Amino acid sequence: MKSKLCKILSVLLVLVMCISVFTACNDTEPVDEEEIDETPEKEATIIGADNISIEELSEFDPLEGVSAKGTDGKDATSNIEVTGEVDTLKSGEYELTYKLKGTDLSVTRVVTVTSVEAVLANGTYNFKFASADTRHTFMAAAEDYLLHNQHGGVPLFANAGFNLFSSRMQLASETNLPILGFGVVYSTMAADDSNVLMEDGEKGNAGEYTYRIGERENPSEWNQWKSDDATTGDLMDDYYDFVYRYEFNEDKSGYALVPSMASEDPISIEGRELPNGKVVSRKWQIKIRDGLEWKFNENTDTSMITDTSINATDFYETYKIALTEKWFRAISGGGDFCTSTHKIFNAQEYVDGTAEWEDVGIKLIDDNTIEFHYVDEQSQWNVKYGLASYILTPINIELYEALGERYGIDEKSIAYHGPYYVDYYESDKVVRMKKNDLYHDADRFFYTGRNIYIISEAEMEFQEFVAGKLDAVVLPAAHYEEYKNHPGLKRIPGATTFRININGFGTRENQIEQFPESQWEPEPILANHDFKMGLFHAIDRKKLAEEVMKTSQTQMHLFSNAYVVEAETGIPYRDTPQGMAVGSDLSPSTHGYNLDAARAYFDQALDSLVGEGVYNSGDEITIEFYYFSGSETQELMASYLKDAMEEAFMSEKHNIKVIVDVMPKDFPGIYYDHMMIGEFDTALGGIRGSVLDAAGFLDIFSSDNRGGFTINWGVDTSVPEITVLYMNMEGELVKEIWSFDAIYSALTGEIEIVDGAEVKEEEQ
Repeated sequence: MKSKLCKILSVLLVLVMCISVFTACNDTEPVDEEEIDETPEKEATIIGADNISIEELSEFDPLEGVSAKGTDGKDATSNIEVTGEVDTLKSGEYELTYKLKGTDLSVTRVVTVTSVEAVLANGTYNFKFASADTRHTFMAAAEDYLLHNQHGGVPLFANAGFNLFSSRMQLASETNLPILGFGVVYSTMAADDSNVLMEDGEKGNAGEYTYRIGERENPSEWNQWKSDDATTGDLMDDYYDFVYRYEFNEDKSGYALVPSMASEDPISIEGRELPNGKVVSRKWQIKIRDGLEWKFNENTDTSMITDTSINATDFYETYKIALTEKWFRAISGGGDFCTSTHKIFNAQEYVDGTAEWEDVGIKLIDDNTIEFHYVDEQSQWNVKYGLASYILTPINIELYEALGERYGIDEKSIAYHGPYYVDYYESDKVVRMKKNDLYHDADRFFYTGRNIYIISEAEMEFQEFVAGKLDAVVLPAAHYEEYKNHPGLKRIPGATTFRININGFGTRENQIEQFPESQWEPEPILANHDFKMGLFHAIDRKKLAEEVMKTSQTQMHLFSNAYVVEAETGIPYRDTPQGMAVGSDLSPSTHGYNLDAARAYFDQALDSLVGEGVYNSGDEITIEFYYFSGSETQELMASYLKDAMEEAFMSEKHNIKVIVDVMPKDFPGIYYDHMMIGEFDTALGGIRGSVLDAAGFLDIFSSDNRGGFTINWGVDTSVPEITVLYMNMEGELVKEIWSFDAIYSALTGEIEIVDGAEVKEEEQ
């Protein structure tokens, strides 16, 4: 019985197997038994991406403590993608999104950065040689402070413009670069002078290439150590050399500072290496190039000249004379020996008569070497930068001793050592330069000559360009529409931000405290912070620059994109992340213009001033605005500002309005007779600083007039009220409170800070 049952089961098993085979044979796609995964699918997960709270300055890794598993239950942490950012330097809520690649899984996480209390800065600081990031951070903090208080005046526009170049000009650079611009000095020409007109109306000579431009004024001085105006300086750039000269870098994307009269880079003596690898020292030696020669005008009496070579002795003797005679550029010219960031040890004491020449930090080491002992530590770049000027070059000692006070009275009473020399000068007509064949690198410069025509009026100069007598000219605003598509038109960034400068003393008592002899009555509302912010928002800067003035540059900041903080990098400060963040909450999309905000600020100002009884319902507040006379463009600008301010400052709430009286004032009297002595309400003004030292230019905004050219009054920049988050020298993120003045001092040298404020020398 059992045997029969086994047979029956065997038959059934065979039938089942046959059916299975038959079914498999009839499938359209055979099944690969090795691909069958019978593991049930699971739900993918992201673990640990919970909402979190962290403190400012703390380190945060968005993936720390976060993991993931895929649908197969295996670890998939490496497949997490995170979008969003957390700024640990700024308190607030930040949203991050975590996604798992290959799935639809997405998790949102909120990271709350809580504020850390700032502490007053205390200690000895020196950011002159700090990292670019640190220097940019402090520079931006200082500018942002000025912009949110209008302590530096209300920015209006930058003095940018357009240049027109003749068709024969072949510019070294098609883009404008810091310092070098379009490289006109290194440019070439496609046609010689026989194709163009010279000053006499006749065509020039074949084989000669003369660069022809105009200047408004005659040169006022020929001795570089006494010069103090831009026109004279522009000419001296061509006929005097530099110890170090700006050249294009290898790919012409920027500049390099290379030896010219020097034979090599400065050599540190007793230097020390900072943690960032930069070497600093107070003593530096400069090696002077062999083969330098003096060049003279053919009408110069050279009978007293016994040696035409130039060596370190010429530099040394010149520096001694410049300080002994107290020549302007030696004692107060910006790049001088006594007051600049390149102060020489005991130079001021020598000038004051309290030190002997032997005590001054200028030493002649040998015929080819001169040594500088600076008051403050300098890097190699700082030294080169300080010597990258025609000013700190020698005069001819033998000629000077023969001529005495007559040295430098004309083109025949000096000696030359630059790429060109002045062959002929006629007052109110022309300065004619020729190529200096004795120059050590004469082949570097293409032009065979440079003619500078003295043309007092802009329109006349422009017409000379149109007539073919000039190779370059500034395009007048009146001709912009006609020439805006000209192939030779080039935009020039502005280095000067013009601003509404404000007498913000507010009361007669404050006015007299600063200027005891003043009879001026300050307008109270001009001391009010809310009103100043209203002024900032009342100006449509794009309309002002591009429609009213036409060729100016729209500018809501105090520093244009012409300025560099870290000269070694050459990156415009405005293009750095820190620079771009300045004023980010002040309507940057409209360049600060916000009429509603202006009116609201005006009402807020009146809320306080009416409550104090300063103004009453029905008052008309008259504010004078001074502008530069003699310019149609200036008149248009003043008219626009009057309309803009009167439109913004008409309060229905208080029944009070502002009336603006616009008044032209001659230049430079608008500075010396009005703004610099506090005899004004508001006035147009702007000071240009060194474009490669934006931080060093901050002194012009200090309320103690340390820069000697304050034109905005009634503020106090010594008060610690600027919060700065930065990485200190120990690599720690810190949050400190600084005064504006302290920031300036720390960016330019060593300074002791107590409770956020700088300690003055007399307090130490």
